[in-house]
Amino acid sequence: MAVATLSAENTIRQQLNQLHCAENSFALINGIVGRTRFFDAMQGKPGKHFSQSEADALLGVVQEMQELTAAVDPLVIAWEHTDRVRTALVLRRIKKIAAEIGDAELVGTAWNAARQAQNNL
Repeated sequence: MAVATLSAENTIRQQLNQLHCAENSFALINGIVGRTRFFDAMQGKPGKHFSQSEADALLGVVQEMQELTAAVDPLVIAWEHTDRVRTALVLRRIKKIAAEIGDAELVGTAWNAARQAQNNL
């Protein structure tokens, strides 16, 4: 069954397509819902759509992926290297939190680690 045009599932699909990220890779990267849950919703199985909180969280991960893409432009991210991508996303989250709480040492450490992770993408 197809998902509705204005659904969160379709929005996620369109944004992943823009990133050139396969749904298979995102299912491993997202860290919000498991693989089976993800594909049940993406296939439009009745009663299996994402809850609003799941959709918001998944779209948040997609946004982080878009920000990561912009940060390494013009390089292209190999999304199929899901462990590396997850590491880069986590390190960018740490860097962001450190900056928000004003921990300069943690910001520097996170910045260096994020750069190293991005170089490995």
